[in-house]
Amino acid sequence: MNGIAVNHISKRFGTTHALDDVSIIFKENKIYGLLGRNGAGKSTLLNIITNRIFTDDGEILIDHQPAQENDQALRKVYLMSEKDFYPEKMKVNDGFKWSQEFYPDFDMEYALSLSEKFTLNIKNKIKSLSTGYTTIFKVITALASNVPYILLDEPILGLDNSIRVLLKNTVSFPVR
Repeated sequence: MNGIAVNHISKRFGTTHALDDVSIIFKENKIYGLLGRNGAGKSTLLNIITNRIFTDDGEILIDHQPAQENDQALRKVYLMSEKDFYPEKMKVNDGFKWSQEFYPDFDMEYALSLSEKFTLNIKNKIKSLSTGYTTIFKVITALASNVPYILLDEPILGLDNSIRVLLKNTVSFPVR
């Protein structure tokens, strides 16, 4: 069975144990929610799955392949997180093109369609977007990445209720 297997992951930051012997399997074609208080290790886990930070112990397997330093496995996962790694002067449309370089199946037509629906001006600089529009940009990029595993960390940060409803009614998660 394909999926993301988290096997006995531990991560410490100094004397703080962010994760301590965590094991879980995220099966394909399922939607999961990670719930917990601030500082519980949710974002740390997602960052470990995507190799943004490394474990102290344990391993991550993506479709039975080790994730650490494995571009083939990591191309199957997209993490939308609070941090954005786009250059200071990059525009939204260029951000989509840049994402397409890393995710070859990126669906530009879908990204542009969603941008129009959410009134995201693709000519604006990413760094100049409001918190809500930054979130919209990141959600669109994640959904258009067209990968088997999409991880959303704080996916509704800064969105007003009308945009949340529009997002819920617009976005369908394809079953692969």
